[in-house]
Amino acid sequence: MNAPAPVLAPAGFLARLRSAGIEPGDNAELQLTKSMLMLATGLVTVATMIWVGIYQLLGLQFSATLPFAFQLLLVGNMLLYFRLRHFEFFRASQLGLFLFLPFVAQWTTGNVIDSSGVILWSVIAPVGAMLCVGVRQSLGWFIAWVVLTAVSGAADYYLADLLFAPKAVVPVRVSLVFFALNFIAVVSIIYALLFFAIEQKRGIQERLEQSRRQIEVAQAATEKLFGSLLI
Repeated sequence: MNAPAPVLAPAGFLARLRSAGIEPGDNAELQLTKSMLMLATGLVTVATMIWVGIYQLLGLQFSATLPFAFQLLLVGNMLLYFRLRHFEFFRASQLGLFLFLPFVAQWTTGNVIDSSGVILWSVIAPVGAMLCVGVRQSLGWFIAWVVLTAVSGAADYYLADLLFAPKAVVPVRVSLVFFALNFIAVVSIIYALLFFAIEQKRGIQERLEQSRRQIEVAQAATEKLFGSLLI
């Protein structure tokens, strides 16, 4: 007997992650919503783990505290959902964490430069709301993101002399590296979510179209049968 083909660990992890929290009674749309939110949580958590590791290697212990706390909150909220099975609360609270925690990280660090543009991660909240809640419902999340970004920008502008005074919080080269990493990671996660959503919705449409064709074939066969009986 041939041994079963080994499953790649990343593929198996992603499959388990996408199916986590899905219950037998969930319809296709709800399953897709849960899969996207779980996928977003997993990708952000993995990226945060990488960030923590890089900070630790660079000896920036203080800088590693916030990403680690971010990671714990996301995972803790997901485990709470697995226990309570209250998806609406989990969806709202997880999107809220995606939105607010990057701003908290920047405000704690000092400014957009020292934090390496960490508020970029908050863009996942309105994009995630659009995919997991709805286009119209995501407008509030987008407005909240715009307001928080404007407030942070205004604070950096008016407190520039204080916030940007020479200090050794994060080395300039480290900030520049993490600027690039933040851009790459955030855009990659958003692209992955959109790719997954479009592929899944296309699969749902194909299954619906296949079901429609089967119904038409069955209907035609039924009409033919009744026609032959009437002759």
